[in-house]
Amino acid sequence: MNSFDYERHVLALDNTQLEQLVRKWADCQIERKYVSAMRYGGAGDLGRDVVGFYSVERHEGSWDNYQCKQYGRSLPTDQGMLELGKILYFAHMGEFTVPENYFFVAPKGINKNLKSWIQNPSQLKAQLIATWDKYCKFNIIQNDNVPLTNDLKVLIKSYDFSKVQIIDLDKILLDESFKHILVDEFGGELPSAPNCKVPSKVHANEFVYVSQILGVYSDYDKRTYASPSDLSGHIDFEEDFMEQRERFYSAEAFRAFYRDNTVNDVLLQFENEVFKGIRPMFRIRSNDAFERMCNVLVEAGKLQPSGKLAIHGKIDVKQGYCHHFVNEKRLKWRFTDE
Repeated sequence: MNSFDYERHVLALDNTQLEQLVRKWADCQIERKYVSAMRYGGAGDLGRDVVGFYSVERHEGSWDNYQCKQYGRSLPTDQGMLELGKILYFAHMGEFTVPENYFFVAPKGINKNLKSWIQNPSQLKAQLIATWDKYCKFNIIQNDNVPLTNDLKVLIKSYDFSKVQIIDLDKILLDESFKHILVDEFGGELPSAPNCKVPSKVHANEFVYVSQILGVYSDYDKRTYASPSDLSGHIDFEEDFMEQRERFYSAEAFRAFYRDNTVNDVLLQFENEVFKGIRPMFRIRSNDAFERMCNVLVEAGKLQPSGKLAIHGKIDVKQGYCHHFVNEKRLKWRFTDE
């Protein structure tokens, strides 16, 4: 099997493996979307497979439900309606709040009737009420029945069914936020980070490393460069300063992209290898700070980190990380600042 044929890999997953894949995806959205995630699945899940919590209140606050269904064919209407009825019934019983979003994760698709209703939320609501006895009443709790009481009907009518959505095979394969999960799970290459954009003016988040660079220039020329504008017309430093900022923003774009598009510690591993790789050169005493900075940047460009990001860590990215380390006060270029 082609290790990069993600379609075949995803379709070959069983239900548990699909839940595990989605859990990994939810985990990667922690901090920028969720505060935590959990996989339930199996008997007693009350209609929950994978859950993403928006707050520490967890089921007493806002949360998303990912209902993972991997059948030998498309998700049947009766199973989909049962799962919806189940989650709303147990919310009605006080087990949890109603989910903020409800996702059917169905790589093999969804029955055309159910899909049509999901695409028309008012119809989905009406159909769940109208077909409750057919799909839900005798199936939510084994050996018992769950009638559609007035209170339960009120809750169903109040729920926003536009929150019910489909994650199908196309969504899994084409969504950039899913790509790194597939790479981690099945192999292949991560997508490339976007090119950097360097703002014309120095921003507040550049203050530390820019001050260090200006200090390096000042020491070298035996005159004070208090701001970037003081470099205007300098035969060497004006161009060099532009290049240093390009390096910084190349690393910034790289870091921002892969922070959201890698799993576990892939980005941290890359950053640590760059930092450890430049430390020996950094420790060597140079004649001046400018020479020291240039030597370390040259060394950074030669590094060959391991891992999935190695192919994407171009020279300017690795060199730009040196300025990030200075910005984070992990390094200093000037001896006088030590």
